[in-house]
Amino acid sequence: MKAAGMKVLRAALPALLLLTSAQAGGAAQPAWIGRAVEIPATPLCRTLGCTIQTVRVNTPDTMGWHDGQQRTYRTATGWRLEVDVRPGGQVSGARLLRPGAPRGTRLTDAQTREAAAFLSALTGRAFRPQAVRACLTAGLAAQARDFDAYGPADPLSDWSTPGGWAFRARCGVAGAGPLGVWAGWMQG
Repeated sequence: MKAAGMKVLRAALPALLLLTSAQAGGAAQPAWIGRAVEIPATPLCRTLGCTIQTVRVNTPDTMGWHDGQQRTYRTATGWRLEVDVRPGGQVSGARLLRPGAPRGTRLTDAQTREAAAFLSALTGRAFRPQAVRACLTAGLAAQARDFDAYGPADPLSDWSTPGGWAFRARCGVAGAGPLGVWAGWMQG
């Protein structure tokens, strides 16, 4: 990692640890999912240093809501954050990915904390770094059995909104797709 990147990570780590522990204790910010959210203004993105990279308008031929957008951000710590946005600005799902990571790559402790903090911010539910690590370990085990496996068969978390919309949080390991975590509506 470049010296500048390490400096940013060292500066952000204390705030990120506070954010993660606050969320785990139930003092989380409202969930991004189902709300119109200015992503760069969120506590998580202020900590990670999110910068907008692209905005893709979806069509019937693209994955996601055909009438929505996918907004892609880059973080100062090397993540790619993809956010699915419905008309009116409501977030329907998001992915925090490390594209280009070689097969078998494991997240560092700091990256695992960042992934857990992201899932907590996105969903409003508490995610612990240990749960993210266990999901990714299960994904590597699944990939050892089936070369094309992207992650474990079971989601990291599975819940429904009061209105009955099914949401899932998942993880994936490098190989069949990029290394990372994501959550959203009907994540298979």
